[in-house]
Amino acid sequence: MPQRHGFVYGALLLALAAVVSKLLGSVYTIVLQNVMGDQGMGLFQMAYPVYATLLAVATAGFPVAISKMVSERVALGDEYGVRQVFRMAVVLLSALGAGSFVLLYGWADAWAKLAGDPAAAWAIRAIAPALLVVPALSALRGYFQGYQWMQPTAASQVVEQVVRVMTILGLAIWLTAAGFGKEMAAAGAAFGAVTGALAGLLMMVGYWLRQQQTRPVGRRPDSLSGRTLAKQLLLTAFPISLGALVVPLMNNVDVVTVVNLLKHTGETQVQATTDFGLLTGRAFKLMMLPTTLAAGIGVAVMPAVSEAFTLGFRGLVSDRVDTAIRLTVLIALPAGIGLLLLAGPVDVALFKDAAGVDVIQAMACATVFASLQTTVAAVLQGAGWMYLPVLNLLLASAVKLCGNLLLVPGYGIRGAAWATVFSYAVATLLNFVALRHRLHLPLHWRGWFARPALATFIMGAAVFAMERQWRWMGGMAWGRMGIAAASGIMVGIAIAIYAVALLVTGSVRQQDVAAIPRIGPRLAAWCQRLGWLNP
Repeated sequence: MPQRHGFVYGALLLALAAVVSKLLGSVYTIVLQNVMGDQGMGLFQMAYPVYATLLAVATAGFPVAISKMVSERVALGDEYGVRQVFRMAVVLLSALGAGSFVLLYGWADAWAKLAGDPAAAWAIRAIAPALLVVPALSALRGYFQGYQWMQPTAASQVVEQVVRVMTILGLAIWLTAAGFGKEMAAAGAAFGAVTGALAGLLMMVGYWLRQQQTRPVGRRPDSLSGRTLAKQLLLTAFPISLGALVVPLMNNVDVVTVVNLLKHTGETQVQATTDFGLLTGRAFKLMMLPTTLAAGIGVAVMPAVSEAFTLGFRGLVSDRVDTAIRLTVLIALPAGIGLLLLAGPVDVALFKDAAGVDVIQAMACATVFASLQTTVAAVLQGAGWMYLPVLNLLLASAVKLCGNLLLVPGYGIRGAAWATVFSYAVATLLNFVALRHRLHLPLHWRGWFARPALATFIMGAAVFAMERQWRWMGGMAWGRMGIAAASGIMVGIAIAIYAVALLVTGSVRQQDVAAIPRIGPRLAAWCQRLGWLNP
């Protein structure tokens, strides 16, 4: 393996890859809607829920579990154990993927009827082969993450998304122009999941072949048998998979309760469904971007914590936990405040009108809690407490249910949004309590929040002034394109102000800036010469 840059570098690299992937995903969704229309888009979307569910069952939890087990063996110098984990992971994941493929492809007609339109069967069959490819891709990603080398994962994610988007748009446009109908156009778009996964897998195999060590690796006397290793891998992956499934469970609480509660208050079916779309289609999607960045930090910190915990280096564990939480706050806090202040123009720019402003502002407050609970959960699982974050999320789901029942009748769709805020706040609090009492780590509240809060306040004051001045100039009457341009400019200025505020307030350290991919070392040296960075 090449020289490791540390998990901060890896976390930032994964966050950057997540941003690129999300932007590409947003672009193709808009174009595809215009190419295939609402019916074709509906058929395309019908293929994804059942595919995503089977994919989660087959692979969710395994990349993280593999990275944890690999990092433990790397810490002990057990190269044979590393390869043993990887081989067993490939076998297990391939078997699960093959079974899921047979289930999805063979019963495509039944799944389509269950989704509500038999015509979706073509799209379901087209996406099914991805289940044969993604498991091996997941195993390779977990393998490299175990070495705390995140470049292959980040690069493969971007390549996968680029090829996927090119396939989706290319086949959808060609099949529509050739007159094959909405069903075949949707199937062509769905096939993008297959080509994207193949491209990502080829890139990961290339990394793997280049980094293979040619020296013989001897079997250690304490090496585990294949059966024991498979059991350990499954037991490690299972709670992580449960955690991945709990978040959809929280969303399903809204699916089951919100519309019915809104109708009970006197709203019509159309109005209740429309309000639900404001919550899930607008506010939740905007909240997910910073949360996705925090997930990248979690992926990077878990093997780092697991390695230090295995070696018994308590000081190193504390340092890595401190850095991970601080980075999460540095990303999530300004994202939440920025979304809160710019909810109006962002809503119009992305979704045509300002109907979802109140809900977006409420969900912006959930951004910090959702991001923090993701990072702290990864820390706890990296230290061996696999089921505790899952239990905390289940308790948060109960809070979400109670919150909906209490708040939606009185406050409408905003009540559902605030119930989400409270549920993630409970999960975050419970995870921090576990961090303090299970790992016996000090909680540096002042170091984690004080300076980032000051930098965020400086940024927020500037954004508030810009947004008020823009409204005074009649900005909301500029039309959608003008509002989108103004929103982009305000976001860009806000990022620049926040970056300077972080340096001025001493919120970031020299090693944090140096860890930025590509430009970090030179930027750190420049800021150090200006006296803006603490060693």
